[in-house]
Amino acid sequence: MKYAPIALAAAIATLASTAAFAAPTAKAKPVAKAAPDLTCPVTGEKIASIKDAAGSSSYKGKTYYFCCAGCKPAFDKAPTKYVKTASAAPKAKTPAKTPKAVKAG
Repeated sequence: MKYAPIALAAAIATLASTAAFAAPTAKAKPVAKAAPDLTCPVTGEKIASIKDAAGSSSYKGKTYYFCCAGCKPAFDKAPTKYVKTASAAPKAKTPAKTPKAVKAG
C-alpha cells in the first residue's frame, strides 16, 4: 500500500498530460460553393444576377440561367446544342506522317 499514492499520482499525471496534448476539436469550415455562371447558354449574354434571370433549367446537375423568356424553351428542347462540353473543344491537329525516303539502287 505504500506505493498506492505514487501509482495514483502517476495515473493522474498521465491523464493530465494526455489531455494537455490532445488536439482541440475544430469545426470543419464549410466549403464555399462556386459562383453560378450567369451567362445565358443560348445567347451568351451576361446576366447581372440570379434575380434578373428570366428563368433557369437544370441539366446534368448544373443550373443554367436565361436572359429572356424565349431562351428557356429553346434550351429545354435541345440542351446538348447549348451546353459546352470537353468533347466540343477543338482537338489539336497531329502532324501528318511523311513517308520515308527510299534510296534507289
